[in-house]
Amino acid sequence: MTPHTARNWLLGKSIPTQDKLRVLADWLQVSPDELRFGRSGGAIKAAEATTDPASLSMADREMVSRYLGLDVNDRKTVREVVTALSLAASHKPKA
Repeated sequence: MTPHTARNWLLGKSIPTQDKLRVLADWLQVSPDELRFGRSGGAIKAAEATTDPASLSMADREMVSRYLGLDVNDRKTVREVVTALSLAASHKPKA
């Protein structure tokens, strides 16, 4: 996914193709449906999220390691995607 593609997705101008959504979903360890429609089980609140690196799962540590291996522009894109997903989850009405 290019930064331009991610930007268009964040702005609601387009949505990635299904194959790209699958790759992104695998990378983020969520379902493609969650990327398209949001979480069905409710978002994790920031206060409940842990920031202690020792408590991260192996998959999360691997994801952080991969993130740190990205160049500056790609890191920015990842931060924007995560921020957009987090904001979208926090603005969803609770069921």
